[in-house]
Amino acid sequence: MLDDRVGGAGAAYNFMEGSSGTLHTSTHSSKELLGSSVNSSLNSGGATKMAMKHVGRGGKFFERHTCVPVYLPNIIGYLRIICTTISIALAFTHPKAMLAFYFISFVCDELDGRFARMFSQQSTYGAVLDMVTDRLSTAALLGILGVLYPSKAQVCILLQALDIGSHWCHMYASLVSGGTSHKVLSNHHNWLVRSYYSNRIFMGTCCVSCELLYLSLYAMHFSVFDEMSMQVDQHSLAGSAFCWLSAPFDSATGGAHHCAAKPEVSVFVLFAFISLPGFIIKQIINVIQLVQSMNGLWLHDLKNM
Repeated sequence: MLDDRVGGAGAAYNFMEGSSGTLHTSTHSSKELLGSSVNSSLNSGGATKMAMKHVGRGGKFFERHTCVPVYLPNIIGYLRIICTTISIALAFTHPKAMLAFYFISFVCDELDGRFARMFSQQSTYGAVLDMVTDRLSTAALLGILGVLYPSKAQVCILLQALDIGSHWCHMYASLVSGGTSHKVLSNHHNWLVRSYYSNRIFMGTCCVSCELLYLSLYAMHFSVFDEMSMQVDQHSLAGSAFCWLSAPFDSATGGAHHCAAKPEVSVFVLFAFISLPGFIIKQIINVIQLVQSMNGLWLHDLKNM
């Protein structure tokens, strides 16, 4: 910001250099502008303190106020970052604790949006915080799965790249086209993408399906969750499907031989089976919005030529 202001003042100096009186005025204005910018930067800490005092004194913590970083939804976002970090730290040593902290983080992801709307505390700061935390949490979980299942590591990397790339391009295309949020779509977007961002139930189902599938695959790796199993008939269609789904990820008993050894399947296999359709739809949406976002950026370039 300071560089932009100084650059603007310098341009005024060059444009008006034909008149000595105007030159003096422009130079003087440049110094005043530079001085005010520096003073503003130096006093930013004091301004933050004043804003915090105003929030506390006026009892406006649960209302829209000037200290955006301490909006209640943003505080929930910080708690979510802490829980996600702890879950990653415990991922390879304490799987039950990892699932617990990741679940708390996932609940916080739902609460921050609700509180933002409830208290009218929506902000660009909070939207970016939420989106970045979403992407990095999912990327971290996929990275953990890549370590637990080395033969599937390339798939995990591709899913990471698609998730981050599609959302980043979509957000950037929305901003350059004049949108206020990556969730505000125009009519030229694909009907599936529009349905995803306009229907919170549909969006929530797809997002929960992805996280549930990843967490189920994580839990299937650890024998500590073996007691959470159910009886299946391996000769039935459902039993065969469960065994087929769990075979590539069953590290404890040799994969496909698991159902032959005992007619029990982890309950997390059921969770993974249920979440699979939503996961597939989410990946299709990621591909579509990536392609359409790049097309939107191309059209933006054409308009500016």
